[in-house]
Formats: sequence, C-alpha cells, structure tokens
Amino acid sequence: MNWLTDIVPPPDTRVPLTSQSFTQLFLPSLLCYYATAVLVLIPGTFYARLAFLPVTLRTAFRTSARLDLVLHLEDEQLIYLNHGLALSMFTLAMRSVIWTFKLKPLYKTSHPDKEPPPKAESQPRGLGWNWSKGLVIPKETRPTHSRTAFVLSTLRQTLLCILIFDALHFAVQSFGPSTIGSSQGHTIFDESLPPLQRYTRSTLITLLSGLTVCFGIQIGYNFLTLGGLLLFRNDPLQWPPMFDTPWFATSLADFWARRWHQAFRDLFVSCGSKPLARVFGRMDTVMGAFLVSGLLHVAGLWGMGRGTEFWSVTGYFLMMGVGVIVERLWWQVTGRKVGGIKGNVWAFGWVVVWGNFVVDAWARKGLMGSVFFKEGGRPVNVVLRLLGLEEYVI
Repeated sequence: MNWLTDIVPPPDTRVPLTSQSFTQLFLPSLLCYYATAVLVLIPGTFYARLAFLPVTLRTAFRTSARLDLVLHLEDEQLIYLNHGLALSMFTLAMRSVIWTFKLKPLYKTSHPDKEPPPKAESQPRGLGWNWSKGLVIPKETRPTHSRTAFVLSTLRQTLLCILIFDALHFAVQSFGPSTIGSSQGHTIFDESLPPLQRYTRSTLITLLSGLTVCFGIQIGYNFLTLGGLLLFRNDPLQWPPMFDTPWFATSLADFWARRWHQAFRDLFVSCGSKPLARVFGRMDTVMGAFLVSGLLHVAGLWGMGRGTEFWSVTGYFLMMGVGVIVERLWWQVTGRKVGGIKGNVWAFGWVVVWGNFVVDAWARKGLMGSVFFKEGGRPVNVVLRLLGLEEYVI
C-alpha cells in the first residue's frame, strides 16, 4: 500500500533533529501557527486563514510523522520526547482550526491597569484573551506583589515537585524494573497473580502513574512560568496555578472541569463540545470534549512510533464523559448533586479503575521506562546510594 506509506510514513523513515530537519520540518509548523495567530487578530482575514489552514495542517502532520527527536540521542528511554512532539503538533493543528473559523477577531480582555497578557499563541489557557471565557482559575498561593518573591516561590515549588515526581515514578518502575519499568514496555496486568491481587496491583500502579503525570505537568508549567517571568518580564498574575488539588475533587465534574489542568479546555470545547452539541444536543457536549481529549492522547502515543491504542486510550476518556453524565442523571433523579466524601470516593474510583486501561497502554508502549535525569543524578537513586542501598537503584 504505497499510497498509505506516502501519507503516513513508517516510523523507521523518520529523520533526526538537525539544523536542516529543523528548518525543513519543525520551523514551518511554528511559522504557520504564528501566522494564523496573527491573522485571527485582524478583521476581514477569514478567507486568508481558510486558505492557509491546509498548509498549517500539512506541516504539523509532517513534523510529527517525519521527525524523530530521539534518533540522534540513541536512547529509547527518551522516547517520551516524540510523544510530547506529537501532542504539541496535534494541539497546534487543532488550535489553528479553531482560529481559522473564528468569525470575529480575538481580543485581549485584561484590565487596562494590568500588564498585557502573553501572546495568544504562547498562552496555553488563553489567559487575558476572550477565548478563555469560562475558564476556572485556581486560587494563587504564591506571593504576587513581587516578581522576585514569585520566582523564588515558584523555584521552591518546582524543586519539591521534582522530588515528588521522581519518587512516584520510581515507585511505578519498582513494580517491574525489567518489565513495565523498561523502555521496551510491558503490561501492568500480571497474569501470574490471582485476579484480586492482579487488579489491586494494576490499580495501585495506575494511581501512582496518574500522580506522576500530575506532578510532571506541573513541573513543565513551572518552567514555562519561570521563562515568562525571567525572559519576557511577565507579571506573576499572568501565570496562575495549573492545578487545584485534584485529589480533593468531590465529583467527576469537579475533577475535570475545575481541579485538573485546563490547558486544552478551549480545544476540547471548540472541537468537541460545540460541534456535537449542534448535532446531538446538550448531553453530547460532554462526550464531544472527552472524545477530542482521547484523540489528543492517542496522537501522543502514535508519535512514539510504536503503534497506537485507540480504544484503550479514547475509551478511557469516553468513560469519563459517561461518568459525568451519570452524575447529571443522579442530580435530575434525586435532586442532589454528587459531592462530599462519598463524591470524592466515587470520583477517584471511576478515574482510577478505568485508568487501568490507559496506563496499561502507556506501560506497553514503554513510557514508564522514561528517564528524566542524567545518569547518577536521579534524586531517589542519590538518596539510596547515601543510605547504602545500592541494590535498590533503578
């Protein structure tokens, strides 16, 4: 099927990141995205954006399908870089689609006494722009009166997050350093164990993996925050917290709409909720959002060059939508909203139990075997060596 190979080139035809591949593959995607972000601010540019969209989508796809960020590094434990590249290109493409079909220009909504918001193309949640309407902003706990104090507080928070992140990641890998903790990957379901032990083990791995992801995203966002403050002199108010203690969620709706990060909210609403709502009604606003979320995560796995897991990954996010709908039906039938301690148990039970499938997909693709520190610099390993526990080092 040569035609399919031409459209979706096999992973072994990807090229490493060099100055030439950066110029030919990576840079065009960024330039197209930037051009769309500029055009959507200018009235009367709809047809220009529409004509430009196929080029943007094509360049974003070529970047994901042709570029391998790990090839020149010769270390499969860094394959998450390709995962991140595919996620970024999918986000770039979908946001370009959204901006293309905006009938009115985007505009800033910051108070005139405040510093201007970050540029539209560089702000993941659209803070300070009209496309962030409805966004829930977590309460700030860091000092915002001083840029220096805010930076120092963010640095402390980042250091703590790195230590927690590594401890959680280490805990996940310790369930099987040569299996799920390896870059080759392995299932989290140990068939040699009786069912109760098998699924208890997989559920614990899932919980730890979810927390690892949470702290990993927070670390990445903190680095963006520090870059915005130190390089571009942004105001601290332009970089509010990413999460709002998701472990305290009292319902699935509370977890996903308020406490989990909202970096892709506009993408999920504009590409999923609104289109499906027009066709099928209000209930499908939820399913549409989670469908696009699933496709985003499927794209990330595909970007690793090891195949994909459509039903395991998309199915998980669709079940999150089903759970939110169940909560709505419960409210309509009983007149009581899901909440409190029971709501917390329900939300985490639903998220973690169904999470077994998506975490298993990640584990089988080798994501659990990722390395984030140079050899000898992993915090947990440093502590283990200081304690004389060399045999436990991973």
